[in-house]
Amino acid sequence: MSDQAAAALDSAADKPTAADSAKVETAKAADSAKVETATAADSAKAETSKAADSAKAETAKAADSAKAETSKAADSAKDVSTKVTGAVAGKVDAKADTDAPAAPRSMDEIEAELEATRQRLAGRLDDLQEYVKPKNVAQRQVDKLKGVFVDEYGGVKPDRVLVAVGVVVAVVGLGVVVRRRRG
Repeated sequence: MSDQAAAALDSAADKPTAADSAKVETAKAADSAKVETATAADSAKAETSKAADSAKAETAKAADSAKAETSKAADSAKDVSTKVTGAVAGKVDAKADTDAPAAPRSMDEIEAELEATRQRLAGRLDDLQEYVKPKNVAQRQVDKLKGVFVDEYGGVKPDRVLVAVGVVVAVVGLGVVVRRRRG
């Protein structure tokens, strides 16, 4: 064989083949997919964490609000009870409520006022108990999450749904890749 033919064979052996080029492109695409999948998974974790933190904060806020309202109601009931007891015993200080002298009230008027106050406070307590029930707190959080994916007219927000589906697909794809590497 001539020197030219040997040089041509050596030159052809040094050039990358289409298969080598395809392998390089496939590796680049796989690396790019891994990066995108990891980014999407991190984003999904962050969004999930935000939603969980928001739900915890909402629950804590509702519980604190309920405690404060209950405390106010109890204090108000004590004040009314003290006033009624004082009125019944004839020890009402007229200047405590107003500067004008208090008109004497009958026992029926005092009892009616006390009963109305009890009913009002019982209604407030019932409302507070209903507000802080775990079922109702959970329902408010579900409604809040639905608001992310559904608009005010009941239609689906396709951009948000697509992002969520993309994140799920990315996480599943990442799981498949990890399983294949282990196996």
